[in-house]
Amino acid sequence: RQDRIVGFFEGVFCVRTRLSAATLRQRSTSSIMIASSLRTAFSIAKAGRVSTRATAVASSLAPRHGVTRRFTRLVPRAEVEGVMDEDSKAKMEALMTRFKMADVDGNGFIDREELRNLLESMESGEVYLLSQHWLPEEELNGVMATYDTNKDGVISFEEFKQIVYDGILLEGTLAEYEGAFKAVDKSGNGTIGATELGQLFARLGNPVSPEKLVDLMQEYDKDDSGQIEFNEFLLMFRNSLLDLKAMSAYMTNDDEPGTGSVIEPVEGDMTIIFSEQELDEIIATNPNKLVVIFAALTWCRPCKGMQRPVQKLAEHYKDHIVFVKLFGNANKQTKSIFKERYQIRSTPCFITLKNGQPVYTQTGSNKEKLEAGLRSMLSNPPVGMIYPSADLPSRVSAL
Repeated sequence: RQDRIVGFFEGVFCVRTRLSAATLRQRSTSSIMIASSLRTAFSIAKAGRVSTRATAVASSLAPRHGVTRRFTRLVPRAEVEGVMDEDSKAKMEALMTRFKMADVDGNGFIDREELRNLLESMESGEVYLLSQHWLPEEELNGVMATYDTNKDGVISFEEFKQIVYDGILLEGTLAEYEGAFKAVDKSGNGTIGATELGQLFARLGNPVSPEKLVDLMQEYDKDDSGQIEFNEFLLMFRNSLLDLKAMSAYMTNDDEPGTGSVIEPVEGDMTIIFSEQELDEIIATNPNKLVVIFAALTWCRPCKGMQRPVQKLAEHYKDHIVFVKLFGNANKQTKSIFKERYQIRSTPCFITLKNGQPVYTQTGSNKEKLEAGLRSMLSNPPVGMIYPSADLPSRVSAL
């Protein structure tokens, strides 16, 4: 139909007519311009339909629950346009080779167990570990639900290509990931604590709030141990939360080896704890200092309001007091500390320990009262107060 329309405008002024030669040339030129414009319009409309279809396909592959992706790589233009140059052919052959490596039984599809091996592989599917599985079932289910677009229970070559294009395969070597893990594990105990994880993001130029740190621990600390093990650390890379190239400077630092402790509080700062082991270790390694537990909940607005004041107190009283923060809704262990060990019923709550025993408890967000109470338990407090108050208590009654 579009050819008939264009043909009409090309010939309508070219028939025999009694018009003058000059008029005929003028109108013929007009007809050609109109025809050219129509051809351009048809080409744009066709391209728009192709673009719309491509957008629809991309939308259908959007991340679903359980699969975190930082970005989606574009499908090579050669595949969209149907034109394959030599470079594109070589890349497609390389993809097919990797697909066949994943398709162990050679049936032309990647089944669930083969997909697990692929996701646990290194160097973008070139090296398979095949030792002990570390990918959680929920992660495997999420990837299968996202990329098995026709819901036949297996991954075809076309679906495999999308997995590669989206960059969810681990691109580094095992040695590189082990090196990154050891660099983050400042304490040297073989696991990564929340404090170490927070320090990592801060040094990478992306500091996270305590509440966000709780979210990360809830997502990646799969066994609720309060620590990130190596397999859980690998998940952060697979989900594009961490990048090996960005960590290169972090991995080559010359920090002194750690003590092997499960947690090392940062002097003058507030340390977040996620387990009873961390809390008990802090108490045991600070016999000459008070230990103040800042008990909070991630959704508690007064708790968030007390974050900065308590940090200032931690800095001012660093020679006398160790401040730790406990989120009662972080995991099973913190919930147990919250409800069973200290029977906390409202937040924010501040529990001061001396030799491991509670000696003073305060609830609410009165920072002046909190500092006054803490100073009253110190035999030689530092000069000056951060939050001076007109009516300081003469003493604080022990619980």
